[in-house]
Amino acid sequence: MLEQRLYVIGIDGGGTKTNALLVGLDGTVATEATAGSTQIQTIGVKESANVLFDLIFTCCQQGACSADAIQSVILGVAGAGRATDRNDLMSTLQTLSSKKKFPLKNIIVETDARIALEAAFAGGPGIIVIAGTGSIALYRNEDGKILRTGGWGKILGDEGSGFSIGRDALNAVMRQHDNRGVNTELTKKALSHFQVSTIDDLIQKIYHGSADIASFAPRVCEAAAAFDHIAHSVLVKNASELMEHVRVLIMQSRPKKKLPVALMGGMLESDTAYSKMVREKIINSLPNVVVQKPKFPAAFGAAIIGLNAFK
Repeated sequence: MLEQRLYVIGIDGGGTKTNALLVGLDGTVATEATAGSTQIQTIGVKESANVLFDLIFTCCQQGACSADAIQSVILGVAGAGRATDRNDLMSTLQTLSSKKKFPLKNIIVETDARIALEAAFAGGPGIIVIAGTGSIALYRNEDGKILRTGGWGKILGDEGSGFSIGRDALNAVMRQHDNRGVNTELTKKALSHFQVSTIDDLIQKIYHGSADIASFAPRVCEAAAAFDHIAHSVLVKNASELMEHVRVLIMQSRPKKKLPVALMGGMLESDTAYSKMVREKIINSLPNVVVQKPKFPAAFGAAIIGLNAFK
């Protein structure tokens, strides 16, 4: 009788999409799957657990493995910064998996930033800057201590994120509308993007509709690339905020040698005017860092945490 192959599942749960990897204990990826948002502050713990369970079950179906073969499930989920939220998600997912007769053991819930840090440097020191719908920066120093800046949500923080760029750009649209600001192509782009015909309709959709403000950020990048100086100024402001995240982290530790910095998240991993601007600001303003690509995708960072238990 052949010995059953054992696995861990690593999941990167974001505000827009969620990626899962089924990984053997030897570190090889058996299969992967993708779903929508699992951001618990946006869709709630119950719905997040439903999406996560379906994703885990899909991975197991594709990999032809049973629940018994899954040694641990490590979730890096956006919005899971508080221990109470992580515990709620873990218990809800365990209850759901039991009801579905596919019981999952050893569920670990981390933040999406924590698994990204693991993925970027495979456990070594370095700084990650994440900018997607939200933003955060984490630094693991040479002593293994993890320091943080940002990640305080769209009301209290998230500077440099897609939401922040979208919000600042829409503010520029309103300034033009009031004659407090100069003309900008952002107005036309905003009306088109949010599928409205007037500023009044735009206001109504922003405050009372289902407008995704962060989704407007790519249009801001387009306007900046077309030499709209208002759009460009929005990107400069937000790029400077992300550079400041890195600077503050470095000042807390004062490393003796150059630190690796990895840029992650939807706003920084694609090749846009904004991602280039952030990279250049960090390199030009902070000579004691070197910007590099993450060693692994974020979902594999979650798997690494699970695999470390078997070393």
